[in-house]
Amino acid sequence: MAWSLLHSSFMQSILSIVPLTIRKSLEGSPASPQDLPSSPSVGSERPEPWKDEVDRWRQLADKTGTERDQLRHEANQLHVELQRLAQDLDQARNEAEEGFKAQEQELQRQREAMKKMDEEVLKREENIRKMADEVLQREDDVKRREDEAKRKDEELEKIRDELRKAMNNAFEEKQQRMSTQALLDTRLSEVEELKLVSGTDVVAEDEVLKLLQKLNVDIAQTAKATREVFKLDKNTRPNGKAATEAAGAIEGWVGSALPVLLSTQHRGNAVLLQAALQAMAVAFSSWISSSYSFMHEHDQILDETYKYVMNSESQAVLGRWRALTHKYAKQGMPNLVDELTKMFITDVRNLLLVAGASTFQIDSLVSRRRDGFRAIVESAINLRKAIGEDIVSCDFETVLIHPGDVFDGATMENSYDPGSKDLTSGSGKVICTSAMGLRRCKKIKTHGKAESQWDVSVLHKPQVVLESAILSGSL
Repeated sequence: MAWSLLHSSFMQSILSIVPLTIRKSLEGSPASPQDLPSSPSVGSERPEPWKDEVDRWRQLADKTGTERDQLRHEANQLHVELQRLAQDLDQARNEAEEGFKAQEQELQRQREAMKKMDEEVLKREENIRKMADEVLQREDDVKRREDEAKRKDEELEKIRDELRKAMNNAFEEKQQRMSTQALLDTRLSEVEELKLVSGTDVVAEDEVLKLLQKLNVDIAQTAKATREVFKLDKNTRPNGKAATEAAGAIEGWVGSALPVLLSTQHRGNAVLLQAALQAMAVAFSSWISSSYSFMHEHDQILDETYKYVMNSESQAVLGRWRALTHKYAKQGMPNLVDELTKMFITDVRNLLLVAGASTFQIDSLVSRRRDGFRAIVESAINLRKAIGEDIVSCDFETVLIHPGDVFDGATMENSYDPGSKDLTSGSGKVICTSAMGLRRCKKIKTHGKAESQWDVSVLHKPQVVLESAILSGSL
């Protein structure tokens, strides 16, 4: 409807500018007589100038005809232009209708989007209300927690005050205990000094025996544990340079027979290896228990001095001299346990090399049994302190049997005689000592004699391994 009104209005505006004669020619109707100039009737008398007028009108008519033809041509052109304009108008109308439809669709889409946005806004407003409620609730919770924290801070401050008071009291008590302990240590030191001066022992004889027995047990257990993981490496040369040098290094501890047996016909014998390990550990521990400074040159000088003191002084003076010398001569080795353990493990490595173990196996075995070797050294040091520093009323000596000595059941025991329960039975020569013994020596003044006598008692017999056990195949 709106488009029809627009079209009609447009046509009327176009026709209003076209001359009347042209519109009529366009419409196909001739001009009315009123529109044409009037001519004089025939037979009437006219003045002479009428001919001129007639000619003028004829000329005007001709000119008008020409103009009419021209106007008709222009009208036709205008008609074509109107048709083109109508087509353009129809096209514009169609495009406008399509635009209107697209705008209506876009408007509908925007309305739907606005509706969704309104719904989303409502949801967000609802969420905001909920969040506002949660914020209010959390603010209440925070306030409540702040109140609770404030109350706990007050309680904590009270606890801190009580703790500070308790720490002050504990510090004062600790200071008192430290003062008491220092005083006690001073008194104990004075008592020990008095004991040394008066010839009183710090440890008893049965405690010394327990230390010796523990040392022998540590030696036996570690030697057995080492034997269980030992494996012969057949690729090693028994008479190679390294094995020969290792055998020479351990002869001072186990004698010359054991290295030969381990590297020849009894090569790889695990039980003989255990006996050799025990023999070396016993010898090494005996050296620790009797050494003054763990340095050979110094010990030689101190041993010579001790012999002079032994021959000329009483047991009390002799014991005090020996105790003080043992106590202070070792000061050159502050890390005594670590250094002696390192020395002992070096000898163990040499023994394993002689027995046929590879370097790789020796490293693995020493790493696994290091704690056992260290335990032996610690037990030997404890025995050294007991018999060297803590006892002055007599002298205690560890007892070892030299390889090659004849077995004597009165002074030693046979540790490898499976067929006999009597450890004193056996015959033949000793090949090594497997467990050390202990004897007590005391210098006593005999009535009626000018010189003092030595009272020697064997408190614990050493255990040995006999050559007969090896020859009979018991090992």
